Amino acid sequence: MQSANLLQQKLELIEKIIHVDDQSTLDFLKSILNDEPSEFKLSEEQQNIVRENTENYLSGKDKGKSWDEIKSKLISKRNE
Repeated sequence: MQSANLLQQKLELIEKIIHVDDQSTLDFLKSILNDEPSEFKLSEEQQNIVRENTENYLSGKDKGKSWDEIKSKLISKRNE
């Protein structure tokens, strides 16, 4: 039997998916759920950047940004 929290999280994801209008997003979600291998690969340099940023975040050197901050910045860049 599933916990109420797990069931609630699933329902929230389903609700978000229902409102997705972008085909590429749906294709991406489908590939993840179908365990299809990703065509996207990070270079060694990109992997190092991700590792360094993760270490900085976990150590507290970088506090990160909220989703709202990132979303706002991306929207403003898109509108430039």
